Amino acid sequence: MFRTNTCGELRIADIGKEVTLSGWVFHRRDHGGIIFIDLRDRYGVTQIVFDPESNAESHGIADKVRSEWVLKVTGIVRARGEGLTNVNLQTGEIEVLVTEIEVLNTSKTPPFEISTEKDVREDLRLEYRYLDLRRGKMQKNMKLRNDMTHVIRNYFHGKGFLDIETPIMVKGTPEGSREYLVPSRLHAGDFYVLPQSPQQLKQMCMVGGIDKYYQIARCFRDEDLRGDRQPEFTQLDLEMSFVEQEDVIQVVEGMLHELTEKCAPQKEWKKYLVNNQFRRLTWQEAMEKYGSDKPDLRFGMEFVNLSVEAKDSGFGIFEKSECLFALKAAKENGELSRKDIDNLTKLAQQHGAGGLAWLRVGEESGPVAKNSNTEFINAVIEKTAAKAGDVVFFGAGEFIASTEPLGAVRSELGNMFQLKNPNEFAFAWIVDFPMFEKKDDGSIQSAHHPFTHPQIEDLDKLESDPLSVKSYAYDVVMNGVELGGGSVRIHDPEMQERMFTALGLSKEETEMKFGHIIKAFEYGCPPHAGCALGLDRLVMLWADESTIREVIAFPKDQNARDLMLRAPAPMPAKELAEQNIQVLED
Repeated sequence: MFRTNTCGELRIADIGKEVTLSGWVFHRRDHGGIIFIDLRDRYGVTQIVFDPESNAESHGIADKVRSEWVLKVTGIVRARGEGLTNVNLQTGEIEVLVTEIEVLNTSKTPPFEISTEKDVREDLRLEYRYLDLRRGKMQKNMKLRNDMTHVIRNYFHGKGFLDIETPIMVKGTPEGSREYLVPSRLHAGDFYVLPQSPQQLKQMCMVGGIDKYYQIARCFRDEDLRGDRQPEFTQLDLEMSFVEQEDVIQVVEGMLHELTEKCAPQKEWKKYLVNNQFRRLTWQEAMEKYGSDKPDLRFGMEFVNLSVEAKDSGFGIFEKSECLFALKAAKENGELSRKDIDNLTKLAQQHGAGGLAWLRVGEESGPVAKNSNTEFINAVIEKTAAKAGDVVFFGAGEFIASTEPLGAVRSELGNMFQLKNPNEFAFAWIVDFPMFEKKDDGSIQSAHHPFTHPQIEDLDKLESDPLSVKSYAYDVVMNGVELGGGSVRIHDPEMQERMFTALGLSKEETEMKFGHIIKAFEYGCPPHAGCALGLDRLVMLWADESTIREVIAFPKDQNARDLMLRAPAPMPAKELAEQNIQVLED
């Protein structure tokens, strides 16, 4: 028997008991012949004591022990000496006087300290991830991920959902991101792909009569990485039959209520509820007020629409613009230097703006003050309620061009002025998304995916004015982050073919890429809708981490490499030949 107890459970009530513990050496201290070791496992730390007068043999072995050695010890639980209680440990009132010790394994000196939470280079942490996982923060994050997944599974089980596994090797059906290819050995020249999501498969479940499906699904996307992206990731996926948009929203919102109460009870979030529900914003409203379809609602700074006033502003750029929005940065939140404004201008340019017009109230500096008439300046001050010293930023151009860059500026001002309370969760639903969006070449593509249902009142504009069509699509957002999204799906095969036609797909392309789903819909597909949320992203936010790599046991680095396993790696020529693959030299 390796242990009667874990290293985190012994208390005053256990004094006098003989116990056996196993774990890693966390700290070792030699105090005048008596050796103290903090023994660690994932449950906690217990101080064990080696006294040469009590057991010289055990003391002799302990004298050679070093950090991260794996030990098994047996001894008697006793109270710590007066004034020696460690209030930072749950086991801090007791210690174990060791009578027997066995070294289960030795350890090299680790490449970084495991006993502290000092910053360590991420590439080193990922190369030695098995050691990094021993650190307190990572153990805490892994437990949180487990707890959150447990809450999610219990919630959906209680709602009558079935946990259905879908295939990992599927047919390539582009959904917007580059896919990972899997060559077929048995069918030379043909490929599977790794799924970007189980989207079509969960819709097939609805055709199959499984009216409530969910899955903690592994998904794959061969795309450039960011802090909240990985080439393989996990999402909470769900689909429901005989439902409308509101039914899905209520189920997902209920899950997030429960997840917050049970796994992030320290967060303030109910203050942002409206009638005990998440706030609702249309996509149009979110863009007009915040310049983002995932707005951070922990602070105000809403835009003011000056499109009408712009036409007689005297400022040529404004007068020619389709839209003009203003954003006030109040002096009471913080003073903005010219360098700050220059940096915000660069940020706006990174988000597609040609520049960033601004006005400091009470001064004649800046392009707006120099080029606009007095009536316009007065209108700006009145509509934004600006005071002396406040800076007003402007977004001009077409709707997206006038709002998105200003939204990035608003978010950065929230950071600069420390307006984003880290102890708050501000949830919201964004609804009524555009059905389509314009690509760089002028053609259109689905804003979500081609299985999303257009809103009924817009169906007659599907061919004549597609960019004005709204969809039954919805995203749930929190603190400026998209947690997930979904939509009501098309269930009528004729409607689905009409959608593919609107996207410019020929009948041949539709049959080749999506013939299977059209065929399935011809056999009595029920109305259905669903949603998917990024599990890694949820855990990241609940854990107050900045990247999902901190909440994934074995993540890839920012170049999609596994530094621990050294993957991707070359393959032997024989195996490549068996898979019908030939690697061409550059």
